[in-house]
Amino acid sequence: MTHHAEKSGGSRLYAAVCHIDHFMNRLTDILAFVGMAALIGAIAIVVIDIVWRRIGGQSLVGAVDLTQFCVMAAASWAIPYAFSAHAHVTVDLIGKNRLRILFKTIDRLIPLLCAGLMAFLLYLSWGRAMEQWTYGDVSQNLAIPMILFWAFLLTGMAISTLVCLVQFLKLLLTDEKS
Repeated sequence: MTHHAEKSGGSRLYAAVCHIDHFMNRLTDILAFVGMAALIGAIAIVVIDIVWRRIGGQSLVGAVDLTQFCVMAAASWAIPYAFSAHAHVTVDLIGKNRLRILFKTIDRLIPLLCAGLMAFLLYLSWGRAMEQWTYGDVSQNLAIPMILFWAFLLTGMAISTLVCLVQFLKLLLTDEKS
């Protein structure tokens, strides 16, 4: 029996969900690291462009395309990490202590609602991305295929959906044990 199964009173399903949760946490850590490296790259491109304008009197060709590409990677791959790390914004309401059971139920449903929202956004974005791919749209200066920009967004939303579903399953199985 696995360590997680022993801790959960022998539930293999709970142990499997814990393993998946651990994998998703590691994946989102890596994506966030790559995303932040891309953000540093975007900053470096802007700085180089500014210096090049001062020294050479011209702008760096493709600076806008590359900056947009890097920012898209950073933003899209940071979203799953925020869900994984529970770094989303919460608001404590005045009556939260008095209505503890109600808010506990709401807190348990939030990951499922977030998964639904991210899945819906993924569905809508997928359609738009496929249009971009069909038309063969490219960026203005460097002709970077726009589908690559969309790939960051789509993967970020898909992984966010999975992270939220795993969190919901983990909460659901934890409640069943109690």
